[in-house]
Amino acid sequence: MDGHQIDIIRLAWARELGLPDRALTDSGARHVRVDESVDRIRFVTIAGASALVGPGWAVQRAQQHDDDELVHAGGLLSLAKDHAGRCSGPVELGWAADFGKSIAVEEPLVSHEREHVAALEGLCPPDDVAEADLSRKSTWFTIVDDDHHPLASAGYAEWQGIVADMGALTVPSARRRGLGATATQLATNDALDAGLIPQWRAHRDNTASRRLAARLGYEELGTHLSIAVTASTV
Repeated sequence: MDGHQIDIIRLAWARELGLPDRALTDSGARHVRVDESVDRIRFVTIAGASALVGPGWAVQRAQQHDDDELVHAGGLLSLAKDHAGRCSGPVELGWAADFGKSIAVEEPLVSHEREHVAALEGLCPPDDVAEADLSRKSTWFTIVDDDHHPLASAGYAEWQGIVADMGALTVPSARRRGLGATATQLATNDALDAGLIPQWRAHRDNTASRRLAARLGYEELGTHLSIAVTASTV
């Protein structure tokens, strides 16, 4: 990623977090926003810059921790230990800058219909479905077999008008055949062709998803954590 692309990514996340457009411009700086109306703490790092949004008590406690401490689930959760904090774990963020030229599966049969995405989700484990979040995307590339049964799909949704939020899913019985990589490459190239920067999210312990993204040229440059909180229990 070049500096201009990183600035675009930072702009998208600044808008997502309700911050000024240039809030994430400076590496090594943390921007904070107090919002007493929210029921979660959000922390993001992008190429050395960071931002924290949440209730005032969380923002105040975070001042005693550096970014390296907060970027781990245990670090951020420690801020909310008396607020019943719940977090599914850190999500690594990666972005692709260039078109992919190689496709693992030659001349795949591709569908762009929502019905094939829904059918695919019904064949996959719930945790995988939740992470891919394909049902919330708007553009899909679903590889189907000769009988039009879905095997793998990747898609994206336009996010903040400048980023393509990606997701991919493969039927367990069809994995390790290059189908997921092919669908993801097609979706990534389409997003780039639309003038968007493709963004990949994967939980830190989802090594298969992170390896797939790295193989397709996604560069991990950030981390996002979101912790649901309640009113103080003390």
